[in-house]
Amino acid sequence: MIRKKRFQLTPLNNWLVSVPLPVGDPQYSLRLWREDRSALAAPFKDEVLAYFDEAFEDARKCLREGFEDDLCSFADPAVDPAANFPGLLHRVTQQGYLGEALGALAVEHWGAGGHNDWQVPAMLFRFHSAELQHLASINDRIARGVPFNQDATPEMRPGRTGDDALAFRMDDEGVISDVLVIEAKCLGANNNGTIAEAHEKLSTPLLKNSGFRELINILDKYDTGEAQKWRAALLELWRSGHMTVSRYDCVSYGVGAQPKRPKTRESWMDPLKSHSSYTLKYPLVGLEYQFLDLAGVVDSIFRGK
Repeated sequence: MIRKKRFQLTPLNNWLVSVPLPVGDPQYSLRLWREDRSALAAPFKDEVLAYFDEAFEDARKCLREGFEDDLCSFADPAVDPAANFPGLLHRVTQQGYLGEALGALAVEHWGAGGHNDWQVPAMLFRFHSAELQHLASINDRIARGVPFNQDATPEMRPGRTGDDALAFRMDDEGVISDVLVIEAKCLGANNNGTIAEAHEKLSTPLLKNSGFRELINILDKYDTGEAQKWRAALLELWRSGHMTVSRYDCVSYGVGAQPKRPKTRESWMDPLKSHSSYTLKYPLVGLEYQFLDLAGVVDSIFRGK
């Protein structure tokens, strides 16, 4: 499937409020948003839930592959392999998924690198194998009435390796001209080491990496014209050795805190220059989202609270 859902900018801007930052290095930009929880109310909240639900639909399709037949509609959670995904996963996993989806949301609605036509054709959640395998254990315990605490330490699973998300600019002829590699983090409290790790991970000269292969594999499972158009464009890019595109890199950082010292500091990431752990020469984009109640956002989006 190709992700289609988008927001009207006015309610989105009311929820994630842009904070002006100084501008420094022309090869680097940082944007900052702070959540206004009062704006996450119906009917806009329903749109947010639908947006995230669509992002996970491909992973649900993956979980159900091989189980479909004429007698099974998956309406009964007891026989649906995708039941409770991602709602009963550990909070740390849900925070990670939130960070990845926020990266896609930001570049598709507010642009990046001077361009406003980025597209993220699909999210890569189906490749978080550790959690998809874990889900079977969760659902089995629920069916058997075994006590289950989703946020207990033994329920935590390692994050998915590889690219967190990839955004592209594609023209009307189906030719990809630009790629944005997104590395996402989402934490309850700021961690400078995690910020450094994200920039270090981006510092690879390789574009022919796992995210492209994974996207091509996803798109091959859908027979719509648009999915096949994207797959053909990505295959052409793959075969060319990615020599025909411009690369941009992006750190998407969600955090459940605002800086307090000094009082003039607005963002955790430096707005004027790129992080020292980023060693490449591509244009670098920083996206930062601050939530005073990150746990509440996770509860609203993933846990129906």
